[in-house]
Amino acid sequence: MSSHHEHEEAQPLTAEDQPLFDAVKAEFGDRCTDDLAIRVARAYRGMKKNREQFTIAETKKILDARAAFDVDNVLKRDLPQSKLYNEYWPTYIYGEDKEGHLVTVDRISDINPDGLFKTFTNVNDIIPHRWQYMERIQWEKVAVSKRRGHRVYKHVCIVDLKGLSLKLLSPSVLSHLKPIFDVGQLYYPETLHCLYIVNAPFIFYSAWKVISAIIQPETREKIQVFVHMKAFLEVAQNHGIPLSSLPSYMGGSHPGRVMNNTFTASEPDTPFPVPVVATVAAEKAAPTEVAAGLEVCAGN
Repeated sequence: MSSHHEHEEAQPLTAEDQPLFDAVKAEFGDRCTDDLAIRVARAYRGMKKNREQFTIAETKKILDARAAFDVDNVLKRDLPQSKLYNEYWPTYIYGEDKEGHLVTVDRISDINPDGLFKTFTNVNDIIPHRWQYMERIQWEKVAVSKRRGHRVYKHVCIVDLKGLSLKLLSPSVLSHLKPIFDVGQLYYPETLHCLYIVNAPFIFYSAWKVISAIIQPETREKIQVFVHMKAFLEVAQNHGIPLSSLPSYMGGSHPGRVMNNTFTASEPDTPFPVPVVATVAAEKAAPTEVAAGLEVCAGN
């Protein structure tokens, strides 16, 4: 790997992390893609004791949850009520930062919680849609990696709180939203580069104590909260996110891409993040150099 990719994602695993990758692959084989094995090998560095056991246990939880929701095939499926889901909770991706991290934006003012919870009276029916959203992001990262010629598996998340109502911060709504956000938190370790909360109103700060308590500590460290858009834009640009990668309503110029059933990865012929059939060829290559679904990129 060339040295100008300073960020860790593009680098081979360290001597400290490689044994965790090997342990996970030995335990789960092809059930666990190289991409996931690389991420979990790096994810739980805070664990001083029993890190290997913990990593294997977490990987098992992830693989079991993926199997329960048939996530490996979720990009090929049309989920029930997906049209309404995407209408009541539209999500968009924009450009990339200088290291290739995709920018995703959730806009509170676009979310219609009444419509959402009327359509999906059982919150568990929303969860497959969130898995599908996360897998679409993963698919786009395969495209970005292919385009850049090196592995990128993290993304930047922006949550725009403009128009936030007290209703959305009520314990009943928050308790409904928790399992939805948990999909990303629990089952996609090491995929969040950073999270920016913008246009945070006063009412948000009082709720933040409650909300931050349900966020994992390693995620909390990646969160920055801004009251004013101007302050955020300065920080974003300092962090390598150009205005051309941000939506126009934030002062950027990116038109955005809607994450609904019409979504396809930006590079033609980008394989899905989980190969339909585990390839034997990938096994022969050095595991730290090949991420699942990036065989194409390795061959270049």
